[in-house]
Amino acid sequence: MSVDYTLTAINARLNGVIDAIDASGNGYLKLKYGSTLVSTIQLARPCGTVDGGVLTFVGDLLDTSATGNANPVDTATVTTAAGVEIITGLTVGIPSATGYDITLSNGLNSTVISAGQVVELLSAQITGS
Repeated sequence: MSVDYTLTAINARLNGVIDAIDASGNGYLKLKYGSTLVSTIQLARPCGTVDGGVLTFVGDLLDTSATGNANPVDTATVTTAAGVEIITGLTVGIPSATGYDITLSNGLNSTVISAGQVVELLSAQITGS
């Protein structure tokens, strides 16, 4: 049996996620290839806003020098400033694709990120349930 939450409850839950990410300072969004860290983006504080059951990360979502080694990013996590994972299993795609939690722009329309490359997120959202 599935459980349905009201929009008010979903928004409250997502605001709780923001509070957890921001609790110890600016959190991080980490782009990964499997378990290998490819790019780290420091989040604003507060890290996002909630509206209509969607958490949208705000601020300059930018990594000016990725650590990747020509790896295709396939997942993302969000951590606290202390490195505690708050969100895992986020999907990552490119602007021409749809249905991803994170849309990245690296100038190549690809999820492959090389060391030293600039990585910018065009959007980063979590839909509550």
